[in-house]
Amino acid sequence: MKIRLTLTISFCLSFLVFFSQLGRVSGRILDGNSKDPMAYVTVSVLKKTDSSLLNGSVTDVDGFFKIQNIDIGQQYLIKYSFIGYKYHFQAIDFKGAQNLSLNDVVMFSDNNLLKNVEVLADDPIITYEIDKKVVNVESMNTVVSQTAVEVLANVPSISVDMDGNVALRGSSGFTLLIDGRPSALPSSEALQLIQASNIKDIEIITNPSAKYDAEGTSGVINVILKRNKLEGISTLVNLNGGNSGNSSDFINAGGDFITSINTGDFKFNIGGQYVNRNRFRDIEQIRRTTIGGVESSIESQGLHRFFGKNYGGNFAMEYNPSKSDFFNVGVNITQRQWNAAANYFFEEFSGDSLLNSYENRERTLRDFFVISSSLGYQHLFNNDKNHYLSFSSTYNLYDGVEDAETEFFTLDSILLGGNRNTEVGPSNSLRLSLDYQYPFKNGVKFQLGARTDFGFSGDDQDAFEYDLVNSEYFRLDSFSTDVSYVQNIYAGYGIINGKIIDKLGYQLGLRAEYTDRLIELTDATFNTSIDRLDWFPSVHLSFSQNTKNQYKLSASKRINRPRSWHLEPFIAWEDPYTVRQGNPDLLPEYIQSYELGYIRQLRKGSFSSEIYFRNTNNIRERIQQVYDTNVIIKRPVNAGVSNALGLELAYNYKPFSWWILDFGTNLFYYQIIGKIAGSSLDQETFTYRGRLSNNFILKHNFKIQFITNYTADVVTVQGVDKGFVSFDLAIKKDFQEGKLSTTFQFRNLLNTERRETWADTQTLYSYRLASPKWPIFTFSLSVRLNNFNSKDKIQLEKGSEF
Repeated sequence: MKIRLTLTISFCLSFLVFFSQLGRVSGRILDGNSKDPMAYVTVSVLKKTDSSLLNGSVTDVDGFFKIQNIDIGQQYLIKYSFIGYKYHFQAIDFKGAQNLSLNDVVMFSDNNLLKNVEVLADDPIITYEIDKKVVNVESMNTVVSQTAVEVLANVPSISVDMDGNVALRGSSGFTLLIDGRPSALPSSEALQLIQASNIKDIEIITNPSAKYDAEGTSGVINVILKRNKLEGISTLVNLNGGNSGNSSDFINAGGDFITSINTGDFKFNIGGQYVNRNRFRDIEQIRRTTIGGVESSIESQGLHRFFGKNYGGNFAMEYNPSKSDFFNVGVNITQRQWNAAANYFFEEFSGDSLLNSYENRERTLRDFFVISSSLGYQHLFNNDKNHYLSFSSTYNLYDGVEDAETEFFTLDSILLGGNRNTEVGPSNSLRLSLDYQYPFKNGVKFQLGARTDFGFSGDDQDAFEYDLVNSEYFRLDSFSTDVSYVQNIYAGYGIINGKIIDKLGYQLGLRAEYTDRLIELTDATFNTSIDRLDWFPSVHLSFSQNTKNQYKLSASKRINRPRSWHLEPFIAWEDPYTVRQGNPDLLPEYIQSYELGYIRQLRKGSFSSEIYFRNTNNIRERIQQVYDTNVIIKRPVNAGVSNALGLELAYNYKPFSWWILDFGTNLFYYQIIGKIAGSSLDQETFTYRGRLSNNFILKHNFKIQFITNYTADVVTVQGVDKGFVSFDLAIKKDFQEGKLSTTFQFRNLLNTERRETWADTQTLYSYRLASPKWPIFTFSLSVRLNNFNSKDKIQLEKGSEF
């Protein structure tokens, strides 16, 4: 281990920001009538070919501006904008100079902005590139007060269950990155903490190259947060509030801000957020167990509530001391309280005879402290952005306390007993990465990289049972244990990419990962360890027939390792009728993935299709089995082999200048071949998911967005997750050219979003229906300070202004 660590650190010295030979442009802006200098005018550098934003600045109190770090040898378009003034455009040419000093620019006030220039409406919600799909979160008005989970629920290849757990193409085993760095939290939990108003884009990479971690069944989700490219100071503030669907006593409220300070060589980003959220749903459950030919059952109904507060702050700094060197550092600190409470009324039967009726009261208190930090450095050789050496490091701390209590009462509220479980334990991870790329003269690029992940977590679990005689809880030693989990992964990769001809590109990669894992428990007989070396090849091919037609073909091998809580063998009570247990004998899932894609650019939109096949060995599923009369046990098992064959289609069309249609669907055949003791798990199904978004851009800066999502039935290893349809509506109004925006949202418009599941085996039938409380309204307010106009964009402009 010491040798591996030494080798990794000896290579390392980080972050991807590319600079070629750079220039500078400066000038002054005057009022056309008074000839006075104009302060706080936004000056934007745009690509001349497609008008995408590259860089920018804001004039000082004397009207002067200076923009640095511009690639020379090219032509650009300068855009000058200020509230109440005509836009002004100016072409500049860096082919003959490195520093340009422009003549005074004169701007005139006018209410009619940019006559004879087409104003472009919102970008498509989802765009498809040759190696990924990109969710344009800034165009999704229906989720501005929500989280990244609600954003992803609008993507056909993504499914989200009632508890907010995210699955990519049917698998929850994806890798989550935030600005390209791993999250400290489990993926679904981290996505629930990220506010949609802080997100620029979400990239979904279903077949990653060898440069990415091999971890994850279905690929990588990379959340890209907003950053300001303009020199000067910009602040974005978002506030939101709404009801919870369960009387006016419980509200949802939150706010966040981002402040960006850009001085050219230095960039600072400071942000914070606060969220107070309540979510209610009605629960109905039926469970029948058969032991020795005797059938018993329970039926229950009640109200379940999720509630909690999240608050925290983040800081990031970027520094460019020279044209060839780049540093960055970032810290994110979050305090999360995510609790649950429920009241259920149970009826217990033996055959058709009612044995007992009682009330069950549950509450779970979770309090987590999270720190994510990163440090990076990159060096360019000879100022060549294609020849670089970079080092990055990430440290994550996830420290939490969980206290779950279940008590049951007679219908007259007399306490009959209870169970309690507590868990305390931190999780620490450290990642060190090195990446090197060398460009050959023929356009071929060769990449080498090394990465080391050190992970440690500890868990102190105690179980208690209520003593009616002494009116207190006492510890159950047989259900209490301590566990320490150490997992270190040492990885290296190599990639070569280039073009055989101008239209045919290739990328070949090979990654090796060595896993060193040790799990120690109070009972040492359950200790386990693993030392394993795995190889992960990848192939990516792309063919550009012309500017409108692109094809891609890719194949890769991946791994999905069990998490620590999957492996813990001790039993924990969730409620009087449900226990859970880990499985220390779990094997990792191995995935073979193949994709063939096509992208077509249309005159008024785009079309894309993607055929994919995924084979998974040692699939990991959480099954339900009979533990005792009316009591089930949930535990993960390796259920066998699964195959998924699917087709994803996406279509973006603009029939009129005021109407944009986005349609996407995912159709797939899913097969499971496996068995456990006494039961076959063989299942197969054909299912589909679809999304239709209608976006209307109306007069007086009004926008309406109406989104429909449909999910068909999906089989599981033991039953079915019933499909559902949902409708979301948002109405947005911009003021002062986008400096101020208000949005009204109505989620689950027709109250059709219900989650229904059941499992059916020879000894167990389990049914559950969860119906969210309704209606849910939210009102949001966004304010942009000292930032440039984000409402009006000239034709083809694609860059994000903030």
